[in-house]
Amino acid sequence: MMKKRLRGFTLVEVLAALGIIIVLTLSLVATIQAQVTRAHRQHLEALVAVVNSEIVAAYQGQNVAASDLKSGETMVKAQIITSAQWQELAGAVKLSLDEPPQFTVTGEP
Repeated sequence: MMKKRLRGFTLVEVLAALGIIIVLTLSLVATIQAQVTRAHRQHLEALVAVVNSEIVAAYQGQNVAASDLKSGETMVKAQIITSAQWQELAGAVKLSLDEPPQFTVTGEP
């Protein structure tokens, strides 16, 4: 009686499949990281737009002193923006002291 030989994958075939899986996984991770960075920047830009609208409303309402608009901290104390908004903005934005003051996003968040 002849023995039937079981056939499996060779080591080279397994390593090739593993290599392909690794390359696909690394490209997926890079794509996801880029999308997360882009989403964070879009969130920051939207927050800057909201905060700038709040500053304009306070500035046009003339219910704030000019000293309340000199920094993020003074805006929080004057209740123009919230401390949560300022914590998200700190370090990622620049305040221009035009009339009215405006935040702009700087570089990478």
